[in-house]
Amino acid sequence: MILIRRRRRFICAGLLLAGLLWLTACGGADFEQPTATPLPTSSLPGLVTIEPRLCTLAKLPMLRVDEPQGDMLAWAPEEDTLAYLGPTTGSTWLVGTLMTVSAPDFAAPVELADYAAGHLTWSPQGSVLAFLSLRRSDGLYSVAVVTPQTGAVRDLFPGEAARTDEWSSEKAVRAWLNEQTLQVEVSCGLDCVQRMLATLPSGTLTPFGDLFQRPWDWWAYRLNSGPELPEEYQGLVAQVNWAPDGTRLVYVDARRDAWVLLVDQGEQFPLPTGGFLSVSETDWSASGAYLAVQAEDWLFIFGDCP
Repeated sequence: MILIRRRRRFICAGLLLAGLLWLTACGGADFEQPTATPLPTSSLPGLVTIEPRLCTLAKLPMLRVDEPQGDMLAWAPEEDTLAYLGPTTGSTWLVGTLMTVSAPDFAAPVELADYAAGHLTWSPQGSVLAFLSLRRSDGLYSVAVVTPQTGAVRDLFPGEAARTDEWSSEKAVRAWLNEQTLQVEVSCGLDCVQRMLATLPSGTLTPFGDLFQRPWDWWAYRLNSGPELPEEYQGLVAQVNWAPDGTRLVYVDARRDAWVLLVDQGEQFPLPTGGFLSVSETDWSASGAYLAVQAEDWLFIFGDCP
């Protein structure tokens, strides 16, 4: 009798254990919760890492280059329209197709010009876009302007006017003084640079100022300046680019990932560019509503998450 009772107890305990195992395996018992994906870590001290507050609105192919060639991203001054360099089939890494794409969906890129190499610079009112070009016919660099509304392109250094040194005659677009006057710089020899003014619509080129040595960042892209960051951050961030309203900035860390820092909140978050692509350039729109990022041969456009 005692043996039977023990056998019954053993059978009941076995059935109970089997039932619990079945419930766990089938999800009938809420014993486990999904594991949250950990956020990337940053080396900046004293900041809280949060979920990204900017989401990807568009991902477009972009020209990839080894070294900086001036601005390859440029937002129009009065519209949420981005100029950028797209890849060209069969071209080298030095030149691509000048394109624009506009908010809100950034879904219909428009081609403006071929053989564009960089230094994209809008006129103050956004009616004209200047850019560095590399002509296939003679291998010389030039500067051209395009009117996006009409598609008209004009070479400011036609023919032999582009030959300013014994080599490829590199040039740089510096700034528009007004809608008709563009300041450029041209190579005039070994470690020699000459400033020039290009006047539209005549196309007159006028040298001015003294000759100077080419600086190391002659072809670097432009960054929005802002307050100096704390000293302990100086060696940990690169290419700091402030948003127009001064409340946010984007920087590139040692892994070439891009982060957005919310200044007043002391918070930051990573930009989702794939996790393995090296970021080379960033640019805020004039309104601050959008952020363009080049990561190798891809263009990411970010905006507020819905």
